[in-house]
Amino acid sequence: MSDHQRVLVTGGGGFLGGYICSHFRKHGYQVMAVGRFKEQPKTEPQYTGCNCIEMSLPDSGFSKLLQTFRPELLVHCAGTSSVDSSVADPYTDFYKNTITCAFTLEMLRQATPECRFLFLSSAAVYGNPSRLPISEQAPCRPISPYGYHKLLCEQMVQEYSCLYGLRFITARLFSAYGEGLRRQILYDLCCKFKSMDAVEVYGTGAETRDFIHAADVAASLMLLHEEDAAGVFNVASGEQTTVSSVVEELRQGLQSSQPLFYSGTNKPGNPLHWQADTTRLKTTGFKISVPLREGIEHYCHWFITAIQ
Repeated sequence: MSDHQRVLVTGGGGFLGGYICSHFRKHGYQVMAVGRFKEQPKTEPQYTGCNCIEMSLPDSGFSKLLQTFRPELLVHCAGTSSVDSSVADPYTDFYKNTITCAFTLEMLRQATPECRFLFLSSAAVYGNPSRLPISEQAPCRPISPYGYHKLLCEQMVQEYSCLYGLRFITARLFSAYGEGLRRQILYDLCCKFKSMDAVEVYGTGAETRDFIHAADVAASLMLLHEEDAAGVFNVASGEQTTVSSVVEELRQGLQSSQPLFYSGTNKPGNPLHWQADTTRLKTTGFKISVPLREGIEHYCHWFITAIQ
């Protein structure tokens, strides 16, 4: 891909935003990262060669950025990513996800209507599916505020497509993880293994997730764009993995000997089983490059280094 191709990433200072910026830049794109940055972006390797703009959406200056940079693709990563937080504070989750998405769509319509919109949605829109693997045609029955708000965003994207001709891709991400992620199941368990005499794990251990490394998420998004894909795509490995097997991989990776037990109850808003049908995604030529066992090993190494 030649350097004249421009991509703007909202939420560029976040976990997935960093991986996405890095991947597109390495493949020759001009990248503008818009978001909140924990450190100076120039000191972080994932932002090498990127134009980083400190901005929290909605912001009146965003329209000017679009008009000046004129991206061919906008990857919308801005928003929350926590089911637990959405259950505790649904209004804040609504504002940060739904209002931010609506603002971004409207600025795009006004400033650069020719730009394609790539929305990062979530498998949370499916809720507890009635059958596995879950295809994009499965009914959406969210069981958390986060899932409902992502579904509302998807409907707004469809609105702007039908009424204003917006070209879009909706990527329903399953359980994305990777080095640098400081929340969700892997990080929470690593923290427990480090600090607790006995490790409590929510649920029974038989629950399943479909994990995909953030590097593979970024690669899949670029493929979807370059293959001129349109519509809704599951972004996942296509394999379900039990929580208990992930716990054991983490225990080995951290060389932990702490006893553990399962609570037998699940957190509100969390599904029991996930496995994506990735048939549509594979039409782009996408293949997983980071197997889960290898990814967990890398994550454990990062965690051990990061907490020292």
